[in-house]
Amino acid sequence: MELQARPNHEPAEDDSRFQLHSRVEITFILRAVLQAGEMVSTHFNHGRDSALTALLFVDAQKGFFLFDAPSDPTLVRTLLASNRIAFVSRQDKIKIRWEATGVQSAQFEGKPALRAAIPDTLLKFQRREYYRAETPITRPVRCTIPLPEGGMVNVNLFDISLGGVGLTGFPEDFPREIGRELPGCTITLPDVGVLAVTLQIRNTLDVPLRDGKLNRRAGCMFRNLPSGTDNMIQRYIIRLERERRARTV
Repeated sequence: MELQARPNHEPAEDDSRFQLHSRVEITFILRAVLQAGEMVSTHFNHGRDSALTALLFVDAQKGFFLFDAPSDPTLVRTLLASNRIAFVSRQDKIKIRWEATGVQSAQFEGKPALRAAIPDTLLKFQRREYYRAETPITRPVRCTIPLPEGGMVNVNLFDISLGGVGLTGFPEDFPREIGRELPGCTITLPDVGVLAVTLQIRNTLDVPLRDGKLNRRAGCMFRNLPSGTDNMIQRYIIRLERERRARTV
C-alpha cells in the first residue's frame, strides 16, 4: 500500500444522480473491481491521509469486503481509528466512490488485511448523457404508476431517453421525494409496445400555468431495465426523430 502525501481535495458537487442503492449492483461493482485488479485509493483521518490499496475479497452473503493493509503500523492505527474512510477506484473506466464508517483488523491468506462493511450506497460517476427526445403533446404517452395503498396514478411523458423519462401532470398529493423508487410502472409507447419498468425520481419541478395552477413534473431514471426494453425505447426514439424531420421538410 503506497502512501499518498496529500489530503483529498476533490471538489464538492451534487452527486445524487450518480448514487446507487441496490446491494446486488454495489456488490457486483466491487467484485468487478477485485477481478480487474483495479487500484483503490483510500482517504481517511478527516482527509489528511490517503493511501493506495487493492480489494482482496468480497463476501456478498456476510456483507463485507477485505482490502490490503498498509505495511506501516502507524497508517494501520490511523485507519482503524478513523470513523469515516472513503474509497475511490474505477470500474469499466468509470470512476466510483464509496465510504465505510469504520474498519477492523483481519487476515487474508495468512497476511494482514482490513475489513469493512459493503456500503449501502455507491457513487458511479457515469457522465455520459443520453439523447432525449420530446414526446408529442398532441398524442400523449401515458405512464401508469401503481400506488402502495391500491389504485394508480396516470401521468404523461414530456421526454424519453435510454436513461429515463420526464413525467408531467402529477396530482398535488403525490409525493415526489428525490430518490423515491416507483416500481411496477407501465409506459405505453405507440406502435412499439408496453414497458414494465421501475423508475426512480431524480429531480422535480413545478411549472406555473396561466390559470395560476402548477404543472408538477419529475425527472425519473430507469432502474434495472429488463432485457430488451432498451431496444424498444431506441425504436421509439428513432420513430420520434423521423416524425420530427418529416415535419420540418
